[in-house]
Amino acid sequence: MGDTHEQLLFKLVGEKMSSKLASRQKKGLYLSLSFSLITLIAILYFTTSEKTWESLQTVQPAFLFLALLIVLFSWLIEGLRLKYIVGSLEENRNISLFSCVKVFLITLFFAGITPMALGEWPALIYYLHRSGVSLAESTASMVIRTVLTKFMFMVVAVALLISYDGRISGGAALNYFFRSALGFLVLSSFIYFIVLLKPEIIWVGLRTLKRVPFLRRLAASNRLKDLVKRLREEAEQFQLSLGRLGRSNRKRLIIPALLSFGYWFTYFLIAPVLLVGLGLDFEFWRILIWQFLIVLIIVYTPVPGGSGFVEISLAAFFAAYVPAHIIGIFVVAWRFFTYYINLIFGGILVTGRTPQ
Repeated sequence: MGDTHEQLLFKLVGEKMSSKLASRQKKGLYLSLSFSLITLIAILYFTTSEKTWESLQTVQPAFLFLALLIVLFSWLIEGLRLKYIVGSLEENRNISLFSCVKVFLITLFFAGITPMALGEWPALIYYLHRSGVSLAESTASMVIRTVLTKFMFMVVAVALLISYDGRISGGAALNYFFRSALGFLVLSSFIYFIVLLKPEIIWVGLRTLKRVPFLRRLAASNRLKDLVKRLREEAEQFQLSLGRLGRSNRKRLIIPALLSFGYWFTYFLIAPVLLVGLGLDFEFWRILIWQFLIVLIIVYTPVPGGSGFVEISLAAFFAAYVPAHIIGIFVVAWRFFTYYINLIFGGILVTGRTPQ
């Protein structure tokens, strides 16, 4: 990619990722906060009682502080992952850990105010480039980071399907959702990786759809065309990223891959810590599973940040361990440490940054 193309692409992305939020981004932020707050208020309204206030007096503040430390530690892990990814592409590139953490928080902000986290990619590319990384390496870093995350989720999903045989406690409906969600994740991830490695398979799939009479309309739909276009672009970027890595540098992705598991493990520790702070007993691994499912809900929900859907799902999944009179408090606390705190700090960085 020549300098002219890099400058043009940077300008196009920059129009969407300016230091002051555009009207569409503000709408996404307001929509996300509105859905989330309305749902939280409703949950608190229907679950708060005298027992709630009594239980709040027994909450151990030390565990709230521990949850905050876990969040800060997860930021450092993700910053390290991004730093190692950039370093694997450019040996002499010495981007600071602090810059990587800032880029990550800004990326989280844009992911949280766009449906299905669609703002994550352009934000990561734009702000990495603003931090001194070339546009080509910024794009490659984004692709590699995404692939590592999808690989981690696929591995965990396969492990859960094997370990729990597609069943968890909570009734037939929850078991069906659990099995379907993990199965869909494994299948979609498998197809995704095949497309990345063999992009030509996209056209084979399209030709196959066109040969089936009742699928021809689907093959001609604009939505499918947009999906195919995006997959093709991702595949092309992935192939370019592999080329930039070279065979000798690919082993450098081992550490970022391990950090991917580390980041999400710390993310999933927040709920157990909050439950301990509330003085509740629970099954550790089952709590991790339910949070895993909630993350999938966030990813595939058309509302920015999964707002509304996440709060309701969290209350439903954790009802087996959290008494009704404090389920609202738990949902508010979990949402604060996994979503609101990222929006707050990411938003401060977005609105406070000046062009470099």
